[in-house]
Amino acid sequence: MRLPSLSRSWRFSDRVKLKMIRLASGRPPADILKILHYRREFFGEPFSAWVHQVLRGPSEWSIAERELMATFVSHLNQCRFCEGSHGAIVDATLGRELTAAVLADWRTAPLRPALRAALALLEPLTLRPGDVGPGLVEAAYAAGVTEQGVRDVVHICAIFCTINRVADAVDFAIPDDKGFQNDAYQLLKRGYAIG
Repeated sequence: MRLPSLSRSWRFSDRVKLKMIRLASGRPPADILKILHYRREFFGEPFSAWVHQVLRGPSEWSIAERELMATFVSHLNQCRFCEGSHGAIVDATLGRELTAAVLADWRTAPLRPALRAALALLEPLTLRPGDVGPGLVEAAYAAGVTEQGVRDVVHICAIFCTINRVADAVDFAIPDDKGFQNDAYQLLKRGYAIG
């Protein structure tokens, strides 16, 4: 359900920023930008800071690997907007073939052992959190993932289980492939802080 208030209830400075985005890109700002600027002090700024820290801050995972995890969680949650947005970043960094292989069957995709262990943890954490226990975490450690690496995986899962539901609940518009690619370029260049 599209919420009418998301089309008109921003501060003046945010309306100007969204209009500038529209002028610069030649298309309306993505719905994610609208939701992040709507009552931004309540959700947008804290959430964006969290996402930026987890996906762009220091980590044993590369930016591309973290974006792959985001795509994977979004795929499991059947969120077309987030899967497409983050999948376009993975396509640009790791290649479309790898993205497709992971989404088709992560168990057989050509991944390093630590990344495969991360996906093995993400799947039940996303779909069946009650099944997650010490065995999955120990398997990740055995594959070379550190304690902080596991924490990063859990944060990515939490972020995308949250925003996938927001995107689907308010019916984010799904861009075409060119729109996803343009957004991917901007996210790679600027990250996630809305500052």
